[in-house]
Amino acid sequence: MTGFRDPKFIIAYTIIIGFAAAYIHNPDDTMKGALIAAFAGAWGYYLGSSNGSNVVREQVGQALAIAAAAQPSADRPDVVLKPGETAQAGDR
Repeated sequence: MTGFRDPKFIIAYTIIIGFAAAYIHNPDDTMKGALIAAFAGAWGYYLGSSNGSNVVREQVGQALAIAAAAQPSADRPDVVLKPGETAQAGDR
């Protein structure tokens, strides 16, 4: 999901809005630094989680394709036991 409805964007935007509102309420140097840090953190979270999740998604897809290709075909068993039956190993 991309755009303004992406949950990562909404989380990052909410963090920035929260600190901006706190800065408007109490505009001092500490809040100014906190707003800058919140912006940098939210921006890093949004970019990092977006890029990171795309890379992980591609790697998982490749790993699943390799595992499926390496999987031996499922052979049918020699004997199928019914409930209550027992089997013993013997020489062929």
